[in-house]
Amino acid sequence: MWHMIMFDLPTKRKKDKKRYHWFHDELEKEGYVMIQYSVYAKVFSSPESAGYGKKRMVEFVGKNVKHGNIRMLMFTDKQFANMKVIIGEKAEEEKNEPKQLLLF
Repeated sequence: MWHMIMFDLPTKRKKDKKRYHWFHDELEKEGYVMIQYSVYAKVFSSPESAGYGKKRMVEFVGKNVKHGNIRMLMFTDKQFANMKVIIGEKAEEEKNEPKQLLLF
């Protein structure tokens, strides 16, 4: 299960730029990879863990981000694999298939 975050945060003031970079760093600390500017994704092992990750992000954003536009989208591995890149190339992280967890 994939979780994608797309965002536009204000960057006019020095304080806004600092918050933008802070949010970007927090996403990377949480394991999200940049697909393109202001678009990050993370793979989860199950819909339940993806739901937990989504809840964590909603709580984090609610406490720390006051202005801008942040959207989240969840989709399956198959849907992610069917994404077409019209211009440009896939990010290195996208080219490598996520490894399935071995349960037994």
